Amino acid sequence: MKLRIQHHTTYRYTWPVLYSIQHVRLTPQQDIKQRILDWKIRTPAKHHSACDHHGNAVHTFSVNQQHRELTVQSHGHVEIDSLDDGYTPHQSFSLHPLVYTPTTPLTQFNDEMREFASFVADTHIPFAHRILTLAHAVADRVVYTKGSTTVADSAMQAFENGQGVCQDHSHVMLACLRAHGIPARYVSGYFFNPNVEQHDSHAWVEVFDENRQQWLGVDATHKSLVQGNHCRLAVAKDFTGASPIRGIRTGGGQETLDVQVTIERVG
Repeated sequence: MKLRIQHHTTYRYTWPVLYSIQHVRLTPQQDIKQRILDWKIRTPAKHHSACDHHGNAVHTFSVNQQHRELTVQSHGHVEIDSLDDGYTPHQSFSLHPLVYTPTTPLTQFNDEMREFASFVADTHIPFAHRILTLAHAVADRVVYTKGSTTVADSAMQAFENGQGVCQDHSHVMLACLRAHGIPARYVSGYFFNPNVEQHDSHAWVEVFDENRQQWLGVDATHKSLVQGNHCRLAVAKDFTGASPIRGIRTGGGQETLDVQVTIERVG
């Protein structure tokens, strides 16, 4: 399947920003199942490209003059093959899975969450079945409610409040899995649904299957394994490390964020 993806992000500020630096993770990953056909990123200043320790492409730029608006645009075509069983191909650049076992401030868990996911430790149940069952349980516990949380909310907050979005589903999944010592990582990207117009990026998780020595992708928001409708951008321990755009600034006051994403199938 070939997808045309456009992702436009604009920050607007109530006061002039004196200086800002931004790290952009908006380049799709490449492997034998996902190939970039063409891709461009436009930033308001010259950017420098690098690869972070998770293997993500990162473009960094800084703006040294006053500004009250900042726009980053990315667009291109990606070809994605189906993943019949949800397992991602072997990656030549990959940290050891145990790196993704410790909790982070966004993925801490409590006793209730550990008990909620206790069945994931039962090795008598097939691995993929355990993980998919957890995804269903998380989606039922944390009802998808747009605008109910912020990017700063933790897994425990979403679990307690019972509302959230794809980021919260992913953080709760990570917290529950890490509570039982199972390596799992956050994935940012895009989800294509031919029946629903897309306006946002998406998030899901990958869980390490020790027996197969592969990562299994699971999307709690859609209660499904990751197959041919997901385009991977970045992986990390949580949203903080996989955020499409993240940076710091001096000045600016309050900010508003406008994100426009369009995804179309072209082949």
